[in-house]
Amino acid sequence: IKKNPEYVILYNITGSAYQNKGEFNNAKERFKIGLKLDPNNIALMNNLALSHKNLFQYDLAIELFNKIIELNNKYINAYINLGNLNRDLNKFNEAIKLYEKALSISSDNPIIFYSLALAHQGIGNFEKSIYYSQEALKINPNLTRADHLISQSKKYKINDDHYLKLKK
Repeated sequence: IKKNPEYVILYNITGSAYQNKGEFNNAKERFKIGLKLDPNNIALMNNLALSHKNLFQYDLAIELFNKIIELNNKYINAYINLGNLNRDLNKFNEAIKLYEKALSISSDNPIIFYSLALAHQGIGNFEKSIYYSQEALKINPNLTRADHLISQSKKYKINDDHYLKLKK
């Protein structure tokens, strides 16, 4: 950044590094500097919104996620992240609508299916939770979080297919 302060991507990279370290205020500042240089950069906006979320500044996060969707209604991460925020706030039905919108844009993203599974589990709809977890595993068999979610959503019997698969 000292040598190339005009390279917007550097602010996104350093902001993301701060975010990964849990230094959300530092991350937020880097993303804001990047957005001054490129005000419509959706990746920066998305990361700034995540920083706001992590700092419990939910209104600011929601506002940014909605702005991203206005700018690009095909940007899946905004739907997923806004859905996750709604799920965290126990607004499961709103989260499900956002995940379903993301699914209508892309049906090959295991995170969308996993997110739907989490939301359905949150409202006690365990059959749908298992279904969406299985859909996520069809796309990414190594998504062990989906296996874990299935194990939390059902009672195993001796020759249960999922149990035998996990045992293997």
